[in-house]
Parts: sequence; structure tokens; C-alpha cells
Amino acid sequence: MVMSIYERTKEIGVMKVIGANLPDIRRMFLLEAGLIGFLGGLLGVGLSFLISLLLNTVLAGFLGAFLGGMMGGGSNISIIPWWTAVGGLLFATVIGVIAGYSPARRAMRLSALESLRNE
Repeated sequence: MVMSIYERTKEIGVMKVIGANLPDIRRMFLLEAGLIGFLGGLLGVGLSFLISLLLNTVLAGFLGAFLGGMMGGGSNISIIPWWTAVGGLLFATVIGVIAGYSPARRAMRLSALESLRNE
């Protein structure tokens, strides 16, 4: 997010010159940070479900053959409850917003004239 502000310094200056409110600029950067956190959490949860599926199919077959059929046919090695997946998504989103708060404040404090000159 810090690099995003450095890369978009001129755009932030233009937004300020045409009359964007400071809370609007902050909201834009916080929304972007939250979206990045949410997408990262979604990728992590999807990867977790994929690994869980592989554990339950491939590893369960190997363990069943290795233990001589002691594992039941319907037993699972890995179970991910829905509330854990939702909690992971919420946690990733909140961490993204928290991480984006300082860069959003920096974007609000940029001088419009200095940011237009810095290109």
C-alpha cells in the first residue's frame, strides 16, 4: 500500500485539486487494502480446502493400506469447519485494513501542489 501511494502521487494530487474530500481518499485506500486482504484470505482458505481434500483422499488411502484397513471407509483426516473458513476470511480482511490505515493517512496528508510537482 505504501508503494501504491508513491506510484499514485500525481493521481492523489489531481483528486485533491478537483475537490475530493479527505475521508473519500482515506476510504478509497482502506477499501483497496481490505480487498487485497480479503482476496489473500480467499486464496488461503481455498488452498486449505484443497490440501484438506488431498489429505482425505490420497493420504487416507495410503494410511488405510498401511494400517491394513483399520481406518474406516468414511473417516476423514482433515476437517475444516465453515466457521473457521469464515473467521480466516474476516481476519485477513481486518489485517488488510489495519495494514492500510497508515498509508491511507499518508495519502490524506499529501500536499496537492507538491504531489503534482513530483512527477
